[in-house]
Amino acid sequence: MRIFAEKNKNMKYLLTAFCALLLFSCSDDNKSDKTNVADRTVIIYISGENSLSSFAPSDLQEMEEASKKLDGKQRLVVFFDNSNTTEFPYIAELKEGKVVVDNNKRFAEDFYASDPERMRDILSYIMTAYPASSYAIDLWGHSSGWVITNDSVAAADAGSVAAANRAYGIDNGKNTTSDYGKWMNIPSMAKVFSSLPHRFTYIMADCCFFQCVETAYELKDCTDYIIASPSEVPGDGAAYREVIPLMFNISANFYIAIADKWVEYAKNGNDSLPISVVKTSEMERFAAATAKIMPDLLQYDNFAGKRLVHYGVFNDGAYRKGYYDPKNLVLEYAADNPYRQEWEDALNAMIPYSVQCGKWLSNQEGYGLNFSSFDVNDQTFSGVSMFVPQPMYESLNPNPNATIRQFKWAKAVGL
Repeated sequence: MRIFAEKNKNMKYLLTAFCALLLFSCSDDNKSDKTNVADRTVIIYISGENSLSSFAPSDLQEMEEASKKLDGKQRLVVFFDNSNTTEFPYIAELKEGKVVVDNNKRFAEDFYASDPERMRDILSYIMTAYPASSYAIDLWGHSSGWVITNDSVAAADAGSVAAANRAYGIDNGKNTTSDYGKWMNIPSMAKVFSSLPHRFTYIMADCCFFQCVETAYELKDCTDYIIASPSEVPGDGAAYREVIPLMFNISANFYIAIADKWVEYAKNGNDSLPISVVKTSEMERFAAATAKIMPDLLQYDNFAGKRLVHYGVFNDGAYRKGYYDPKNLVLEYAADNPYRQEWEDALNAMIPYSVQCGKWLSNQEGYGLNFSSFDVNDQTFSGVSMFVPQPMYESLNPNPNATIRQFKWAKAVGL
């Protein structure tokens, strides 16, 4: 059973038609001077052996076109895995509008892109082969935020209901568009990133539900910033043709242009996309402040009768709301807490920039996500989500009231 309903082909985790033809200009000429240290190497990690397969070639084509705008001190490197039965995963540098496949790191077999050991090997190689003063990564694929399932290596066989929609990546291992496969839990991802030769300047996540405090706290020692959405994101990608050049900006507030452009191109009528930026150096402060206010939130009343901003649901057949905005929770449950101002100051320091919208793109409307049930404004929106254990989650399998304790965040805030 999948956690989220599948209705709209424009969502990041939805079933889409198989794309049999990979449309890109490919060159095996690998003559780039890799001894030259770039200002920044941006890595795009495309885990597309799933229902997003048909979006991967067009996004890659956008990246190709964007590479024409880059200079010699800006390196764009892609790991590409797609539901293509005639092609193995590969690493390539995108430059001057071409995909230059790296012949020094060729793969002779298919494998799970969601395998932590494979990810470690790939990212370590890229950091070594394409040296730079700073590194950033864009995670392209499915995600359900912090939610835990079996790790990719230990997960149930592809096709099993036990391998339901969780964490990041999904690779079905069969070169099909199926979303039944193996995932990577965020604690596993944090271990991978922590073992790399270099820290990331930022992680950008072009996948659903990634911007949650649980994930950010787990990754705080691996990156300076996280740019992501707390909600679903469109399946056709983050407007890479326009966003890629902005990803190399080395100014102090580089993230503003990325977030603004992403939201601008995600608009569909009155619908848009909430985006925020987390500054990880402020996570400890925010966790300490949250620990002081958490007892007021742990009232175990299933948030009954509250008009709370939430970004998605847990699908156990009852579609229980689960991705709540912490600013709204505190407004409703801890407005009189003596530490509230301290908490809000810490929240604002942790989120230096966010873009709110009154209604965001979703396939879950009608399945527990009712836009008319809450108001998005400066008092209720922070741009991140946070989980608080409640009795209504006990019936879920796995039970998030229990699995949340696998995260460092839980200990930090007293869950």
